[in-house]
Amino acid sequence: MEFNESMKHAVLKRESILAVARWGKLRNTRRIRCPEEFGLELCRDGLPDQRIARDPLGPLLALKMKVGGLGPTYLTKVLRFALPAEYGSIDTRIVRVLGVGDPNSRKHAWLRLAVRNYGYGWFIPETQSEWPSSYARWIDILRFFARYLNDSGLACPHPEAYLKKQLRKPAIWVCADIEMALFSYCSRNLAKDHLGPSNPVERCLHTRLAPAGSC
Repeated sequence: MEFNESMKHAVLKRESILAVARWGKLRNTRRIRCPEEFGLELCRDGLPDQRIARDPLGPLLALKMKVGGLGPTYLTKVLRFALPAEYGSIDTRIVRVLGVGDPNSRKHAWLRLAVRNYGYGWFIPETQSEWPSSYARWIDILRFFARYLNDSGLACPHPEAYLKKQLRKPAIWVCADIEMALFSYCSRNLAKDHLGPSNPVERCLHTRLAPAGSC
């Protein structure tokens, strides 16, 4: 569902944001408030803005200023679909396994970001001191695995539809691909699925490969 085409012109549409919310089954899309379309500097001359490499949080903060009614999970989903080469979303499954707040599910101490559950479901509080700084850490983790797998020559198994629509380059891992693989890993851990690794990222984890500077 990537909407790369509009982002080549640095324009994000309300219709695209609502599509992401519906795709993720956000419970109350009526809370979403934003202009019909607005500028968001993610690309320049059809390529990712080079400033994102130094500061991935800039577009996140700009998006938050433009869009009301979305929390960390859906703000980052929008970025992930707008620019998959540079972004991946972060949600409660990922934080429960790789972050703080669910000691029964934590497998790796990679993030200081925390989840909470007061009896009506897990969520990522926006008011915690680690938000949004831990999202920059998450992007560094995605970049680490993408670089490692691409340098190792381990091809990313892109769906044929992605390649036909030119949403991905053959075999090349980007941040969104790593996020999907780690989301699968976290989901399997939460489901107590003890089968072997199901993708190249999980195989890296089984060899105890970890991003530098893990908490």
